[in-house]
Amino acid sequence: MKIKVITDSAADLTTELMEKHEISSVPHIVLFEDKPWKLGVDIAIDDFYRLLEDSEFFPSSANPEAADFLSLIEKSLENKQYDHVFCISVAKELSGSTFSAYRLAIKKYEENVTLINTEAASGVQGLMALYVSELAQQGKNVEQIKDIIESLIARYYLNVGFHTMDNIYKSGRIKSKLILYLTKMIGVKPIAQMERPGKLVSSTPVFFSKKGMVKKLLKLAVKGTEENTKYNLIISHVSNLRGAQYILENLKKVRNIDRAFITFASPIIGSNTGMGTIIVSLLPSLD
Repeated sequence: MKIKVITDSAADLTTELMEKHEISSVPHIVLFEDKPWKLGVDIAIDDFYRLLEDSEFFPSSANPEAADFLSLIEKSLENKQYDHVFCISVAKELSGSTFSAYRLAIKKYEENVTLINTEAASGVQGLMALYVSELAQQGKNVEQIKDIIESLIARYYLNVGFHTMDNIYKSGRIKSKLILYLTKMIGVKPIAQMERPGKLVSSTPVFFSKKGMVKKLLKLAVKGTEENTKYNLIISHVSNLRGAQYILENLKKVRNIDRAFITFASPIIGSNTGMGTIIVSLLPSLD
């Protein structure tokens, strides 16, 4: 049985891996200075962040529509190229409209499509998409793949740290310029951890230097994972390659990391958290 994997652009996975495993991603759309762009299609992710850094405007975004997913599903199934499709969705809790778009899209082909609510986003979502493809290549059937992926949802780890509240201010989530000014003065670096079913919860003090935030992300990743478990790791970032590399190098010293990847963070998250963002995603290895 040949299985197709479809996800959305909230997932962080390197372009090379997506191409190698024929994983398709339905892009979100951002409206930037009155121009609609499909992320990763009309504009490269790193180019988008450069524009965002230089602009005083905050882009609005639109979730993929059911027709976007349906088009890919139809293309995969109707020409008999694939026998079954797995849709790997961003957490319903984070984007109910995206999850609903998936559900509407699969109605016509329910017997040939499996929808997975990852209860996550970013690198965790990307790794789950990768795992489905690899399990299919190993000869696992649909039910076996579904059971394995759903068992891993309870075991993922994801945290995110960011350097600035500029973009959150631009988005309207912070109204006070005074708060923005004070956070810059005292160096607030918020950190949040994703908890199932997909909620970002801040449970740590938020007063860190730039270097301190990176070290705290590393410390929390060690604390939140198991010493005797083998993990795959994706570190996503927004113009913070050095911080991502620091976490990768040091996490490998104290945890059993099978494969590790560094990539750009999805703008669906990164455009809100801003430049300097780092997202650490770990998922137990299939081995």
